[in-house]
Parts: sequence; structure tokens; C-alpha cells
Amino acid sequence: MDQTDVWVDIVTEALQKGLVLSTGAVPGAKLRELIAESARKRGLAYPPAESPNEKFGDFLKRFDSVLIIWRREGQDFLVAPVDKPELLADVQAVRPARLREDIFEAFTRISRESPPKYPWYDPETDTVKWLAIDESQLNHRFVRMPSPSQSEEVEDRRSFANSPELSDHKDVLLSTLGDHSALWAFSKSIKERGLGRKWHLYRFQIIVRRLKLWCASEHVEWRDEWIGQAPPRVIWTKFGQTTDIPGDQRKLFERVIEMLGEDDLRRISVPLDIVLKLIKP
Repeated sequence: MDQTDVWVDIVTEALQKGLVLSTGAVPGAKLRELIAESARKRGLAYPPAESPNEKFGDFLKRFDSVLIIWRREGQDFLVAPVDKPELLADVQAVRPARLREDIFEAFTRISRESPPKYPWYDPETDTVKWLAIDESQLNHRFVRMPSPSQSEEVEDRRSFANSPELSDHKDVLLSTLGDHSALWAFSKSIKERGLGRKWHLYRFQIIVRRLKLWCASEHVEWRDEWIGQAPPRVIWTKFGQTTDIPGDQRKLFERVIEMLGEDDLRRISVPLDIVLKLIKP
């Protein structure tokens, strides 16, 4: 067996064992121990003799086909199998895992411009640009990203609603998808039924899988930084006491917030002066 294949087997075996021991995504330090143990069983040593000073995180980059890494600020990174990215998003954390905003938008935003604009990835700058087809021809290094259609977004929600564990909610969720504003109606129903976290994990999983497939088909290098941490949450402890907003407008605002899903809320930008006003003592 080729030496590369041997190490793929070693890393895969160690990761699977780590999933059992950690009951979820595996911390980098634990995975390193398990890889060294698995290598010894095969008469090998970690780190490999040919690269004794290579950082463990750089070593793992060789195995993008079998694993995904979530590098966390000030903490050990976590690792999950490539076919189970939702394990990263399922970690209980103050700042949970999330896809970088521009990458997430590329795989979820439905183009409604005229002429339509589509997401194009620039490998040199690691940025996403929304361009019309003719604009994209100006630079041949751009790579087209697979932005969804309305019907594809509806189908993702239909697949989620048909999940076995959602049998109690299935009929209600499916009924929203026949609505003229299907995506909005679905998000509203998800929030009302307390299914936001389940939907987030499901969607994180399918988007990461599509992102991986796109990288493979377009020969784009996977970047660990595409999976980052959500920004710190602001606790709105003073909102109910604020008197600067007239009563009717406040009720309307609160109603709109309640109806928005997680994906919609993430796209809202609030001016800093308003945030300070709401959280001031």
C-alpha cells in the first residue's frame, strides 16, 4: 500500500476512535495522541521521520478529503469527519461554529437582480464577488460558485421537514412550502416550534458538503478559515426598559424580529450608536 494511503487509514481510524471518546468533534490534542497510537500499531511513528518539525495542524491539511478542522480563537481546534460537519456546529459554545459570511451567502442567496448577479470566487484574494456573467469574463481567475435557485432552497427545507425525527412537525412545515413566501413562512414556523437549532445543524451540514464538492470539482483549495466562530452575542437586557421608541413602533419591531429566521437575522446590520443606546446602563 502507498505510504500516503497508509497515513489516510491511520488518520481515519484515529478520528473515528476520537469521535467515540469525545462523543462529538475531536480536540486536536486528543487526535494527535490517537494518530500516534494508530501509527505505532503499523510500525510507524508520528510525527513522520521526513517532517519531524511540521506543525500538527499543517500535517492534517494533507487529509482534507477525510476531515474538516474548526480553528477556534484561544482554544484547541476541533476536527470532524468530512461527512459529518454538523458535529462542529453542534458544539455547545459561547461562539459556535459558523461558515464565513460571504461563503454562506454565496451558497444561500438567491439572485434577484436584473441582470442577475452570481457569486464568483477569487482564489488569489480568498474573496467572493457578485458579478453578472459578462462582468466575470474580465478576470479569468474567478471561479463560479453554485448559488441556489428558489426551488432548490425550497427542496432543502422539504428534505429537512421529512426527517424522521421531525414527524410531529412534518405536516405544518411542509404546508409552509406551498406559500407564496415559502422561505419566510418556513422560517417563521421553525422559530415558533423551537426548531431553529435543528435547522441550523442540518443546513450547516448540507452547505459544507456542497462546499467540499465544489472545491473538488473546481480544484479550489479548501481553507480552514471558512469555518469560523460566530461573533459574541449581545444580551438585550435593557431593551424592554427603553423608552426612546414609541410603543406601536416597538411592538412592530419586536414582531418583525420574532418572524425572522436565523439566516435573516444574521444579515441585519445594526448601527453601533443604536447598539450602545440599547445596552447602556
